[in-house]
Amino acid sequence: MGSVRKLAGGITLYEISSRPWLYELRKKYGAEAVLTVGDIPDAELERIAEYKCDMVWLQGVWKLGAIGLDIDRKEESRMSGYRRCLPDFTLDDVIGSPYAIVEYKVSDDLGGDPALKQFRERLKKLGMKLMLDMVPNHMAIDSVWAEDPKYREYFIQKPDHEGQYNPADFSELGLAHGKDPYTGAWIDTLQLNYWNPNLRKAQTENLIKIASQCDGIRVDMAMLLINHVVEKTWGKELKATGYSMPKDEFWTTAIKEMREAGSETILMAEVYWELDSELFAQGFDFTYDKILYDILVSKHMDNLRGYLSSKSQTFMSHSAHFVENHDEPRAVAEFGGPMQANAAAAISFLLPGIRLQFHGQWEGKRNRLDVHLRRDQQEPVDEGTAGYYKKLNEIISHEIFHTGQWEFLNVSHHEGDHDTWRLASWSWHNDETNRVVIVNYSEGDASGHVTLPPISVTGPIKIRELMSQKVYDRDASSLYSTGLHVVLSGWRVQVFEYPA
Repeated sequence: MGSVRKLAGGITLYEISSRPWLYELRKKYGAEAVLTVGDIPDAELERIAEYKCDMVWLQGVWKLGAIGLDIDRKEESRMSGYRRCLPDFTLDDVIGSPYAIVEYKVSDDLGGDPALKQFRERLKKLGMKLMLDMVPNHMAIDSVWAEDPKYREYFIQKPDHEGQYNPADFSELGLAHGKDPYTGAWIDTLQLNYWNPNLRKAQTENLIKIASQCDGIRVDMAMLLINHVVEKTWGKELKATGYSMPKDEFWTTAIKEMREAGSETILMAEVYWELDSELFAQGFDFTYDKILYDILVSKHMDNLRGYLSSKSQTFMSHSAHFVENHDEPRAVAEFGGPMQANAAAAISFLLPGIRLQFHGQWEGKRNRLDVHLRRDQQEPVDEGTAGYYKKLNEIISHEIFHTGQWEFLNVSHHEGDHDTWRLASWSWHNDETNRVVIVNYSEGDASGHVTLPPISVTGPIKIRELMSQKVYDRDASSLYSTGLHVVLSGWRVQVFEYPA
């Protein structure tokens, strides 16, 4: 596949929660057959490759601690969350949060660093790359750093005087728990101090180390390290303990050092609060497009058209699009059914950028996998959804969806058309071929005309609709004069192929 950073136009990324996946495969093949991630059966990796994935995000591989697991097995609020996802869960099913990391070494449960290396090599043979996590905001409460007094300065410390801090935000050790500006403390973690230059140096080394083990890093809650976000979250406590805001941004300097070390590993930031542009400017290759996700959940066509038409290809190409992941509900449940969820997926993945797909999404699962659990509810495979994703991923695997030019198109209302407002359209083109996408992201039927850019071919041409494989005869000049006439029922997507 070559350098992943050169494929910013489109990367199909498949997320799998590592420990639940091993539990699932041990049930399927036998515990002795799948001891480590290096033992994943060929058939499982080949199936991912058959769905035309460019990269596998193996989520949650790093070492975890005993204290976090104990909290996860005792705190009642977490128990109620487990029951909602998995009514018959037992304490054995609770395996701990993958985001309370002890140190950046692969968990012994997964086979350690050697097994991960073997897994990466096997992906490479199938033409796929590997992505791993980094959780930079905090470490586990019993992390290696937390248990060594010489690293105490790496964490935010409790000020001397009451009134300078919220006691609920601090552990018995006098160190702050991890949190963001809008939620309470995450009591299984300790908050790292990014106004401390020594911590910055240590975390830059961790970033470079992780980058050496993979081809992509998904950075958890990356915006929490931006200076003004740290100020909003911890400014009072940091100033009370003698720290001041650095002049430079952590990510700017850390990513620069990573690149100077020769790493081509791509960086994908989980980011909210419309801070994606700041992280892109600081060096990230991709940032979550949560705004598009929220618009799709709302099913508001005016907002969808307005958003897509306002964005450049550069912005879209550096965005990560999704309809579900380990943090969000299952798409079929959230969007109201398979038709709605599949339409949302097609919109998201026929755009430039990362096309993030989650384990179980292809099968049409409705029940979430809680990140603390090793299993989810058993559900039958929705063969219709599985077939839809195989077809969709085959379409977007074409080179044009990786390196072509993307352009938002207008859909016009002509005499005889109806409910044209329900439609949206965009095109992809290169020197050899064209694609045009038309979506009806609503429950009612609609028709309209899509005016296409001029092409070099004249006279009669054949247009193939790739989802159905139907072929239509059209006159080339009519495509950019009166436009391509389309009629779509609710929640339908069409992708037309025609000559350049």
